[in-house]
Amino acid sequence: MRKLIPITTEYIKPSRSIDILHLESSEGIEPFYIYNYEGLHFHYFDSLIRLIQFFEEGLEANRSFYSGQELDDFLNELSGRGLND
Repeated sequence: MRKLIPITTEYIKPSRSIDILHLESSEGIEPFYIYNYEGLHFHYFDSLIRLIQFFEEGLEANRSFYSGQELDDFLNELSGRGLND
């Protein structure tokens, strides 16, 4: 089973943050990043390089979400947990 491990939250501004999480599985640990824009938009990045390119070059996120519920559903799917787990 895969497990999500929150590592830290870095605040860019009071209403904008980057959450760093690890997805732990039998294959190892994969870091990923969630950019929270004012609690309205959430952007998922599978690498730090991609996150930096988002800010510097306007590269699109791997996935974007327009509600906290959409993000939660994605994270539950990512970790292999169902809605009722």
